Amino acid sequence: MFSSLSKTLLRRPLFLPATLRLISTAAAAPSRPSFTVSYLVNSCGLSPESASSVFNRVVFRTSARPDAVVNVLKSHGFSQSQISRLIGKGPHLLLANPERTLLPKLKYLSSVGFSVSDLANLISASPYLLTRSLEKHLIPNFGRLRDFLGSDKNAVAAIGRSPKILFKGFEATVDPFVKILRDHGVRESSIMWLVKCHSRTMIHWYDRLEGTVEKTKRMGFDDPSAAKFPVAMLAVMAMSESKWERKFDAYGRWGWSRDDAMSAFVKCPRCMTMSEEKIMAVMGFFVNELGFESSFLLQHPRLISMSLEKRIRPRGLVFKHLSSHGLMKTKIGLTTLLTVSDEDFLVKFLTPHIGEVPELLDIYREKKHMAMGTVVP
Repeated sequence: MFSSLSKTLLRRPLFLPATLRLISTAAAAPSRPSFTVSYLVNSCGLSPESASSVFNRVVFRTSARPDAVVNVLKSHGFSQSQISRLIGKGPHLLLANPERTLLPKLKYLSSVGFSVSDLANLISASPYLLTRSLEKHLIPNFGRLRDFLGSDKNAVAAIGRSPKILFKGFEATVDPFVKILRDHGVRESSIMWLVKCHSRTMIHWYDRLEGTVEKTKRMGFDDPSAAKFPVAMLAVMAMSESKWERKFDAYGRWGWSRDDAMSAFVKCPRCMTMSEEKIMAVMGFFVNELGFESSFLLQHPRLISMSLEKRIRPRGLVFKHLSSHGLMKTKIGLTTLLTVSDEDFLVKFLTPHIGEVPELLDIYREKKHMAMGTVVP
């Protein structure tokens, strides 16, 4: 009897319980995470590893909404690598409504002066800007920054260097360090320069700002209203003790003492913000190619901060050539030759001597074009 029952059961179709049928169907069908990972790799350019780490933050059943988002980004000049970077940081944006969430913000940012490339760089680096309310956050905070800096152009430049200003808001980022600087007597034009060009540093080191201002004063910059005070303050704020030691060492190789280097720093703070390679190259040019003592640069440290290839070398070789023909009597003339505008340089130092030294213009143009990476016509 048992044998006949077994045969009967074997001949009948096998019906699974409902719960097991659901599990079987789910296992057989493509999983949503697998579809998401595949889309992130094939359409967004993420690596398989990045896509696998991202899909637990965003899962979608179809590609309709993500396709619409990617198309909007492409139509606004985003490259594939920028899209990959954006989605890697903010994958949830693939589920955003392009018409209501993305386009109005992209159009607004374009309208205030962000170029196509600037906008793509900004959003790919800081995709969370697109999660902030246009009316309640982006517009009023851009307006505050524009009013402070005086123009849309300056506000765009500041945000490009520090997107956090727009993401977190003017009051949370700029206001606190501006108040400290004003309380210490830093001039308004210097504060505006810091906001426009160095907000990232000021925001990052805000907790150290009070101490940095006081330390800068003790280093010889006792007037915070001086134009060079914010430059010195940035050097003090951004450079570690080991960096200071490397700068002292670089100058020391040319015979400067630590006191000499600090004296030069007080005269021109930028001379201590140059890389050791730049310091060595400029010193080498003045001493080895022009025949100057390194003490000349101690008297004129501003020259160290100038571009070696675009200004110092082309003009320095003109000076050397003029001197060899007895047309440049003093070394002091070199400081003027290096600091005047291009137009004044041509008028005062080249044109008057072309008759006597016809090759002078060729010397200058060759070095100038080499620095710019162009061919002499």
